[in-house]
Amino acid sequence: MAGTQQRISIDYDSQPVADLLDQLIARTEYTQPAMMEIAVFLEERTRDHFDNEEDPDGTPWAPLKPATVKRKQRKGVPVDKILHGETLHLRDTIFPFWSADEAGLSTGPGTDAYAATQQLGDESRNIEARSFFGLSNEDEVEVIDILDEFIQAEG
Repeated sequence: MAGTQQRISIDYDSQPVADLLDQLIARTEYTQPAMMEIAVFLEERTRDHFDNEEDPDGTPWAPLKPATVKRKQRKGVPVDKILHGETLHLRDTIFPFWSADEAGLSTGPGTDAYAATQQLGDESRNIEARSFFGLSNEDEVEVIDILDEFIQAEG
């Protein structure tokens, strides 16, 4: 339907991160540099997920199904990389965003439905989830370190 906008939102709640963010906000009104650093870190880690073909916890993505491999071969699309399609290169359409109180990632225009299908899967079309957005425990530690560094600088 023309003019329809699709949106998927994945929120990550972590009490240690929320506590540090509250401390940062209490010490300074200018939190955007910390949010920018977190968003850029998230973008880097998400690109790593694509390069390693794994979800944020390190679990390998489901391999391409034989029918998908055949379809890609017929179209002359490389079959050696998962989520690198004939017209979309999802990895390169992800970009960071930030404000004073949030940091995140978004997909580029026209990729939202494809991204959501890959992130969450689609049982009706027999597509397995290949999650790329999210934080591992190690990533959470890095976000905490980023916030802690900004808090120490403000202290």
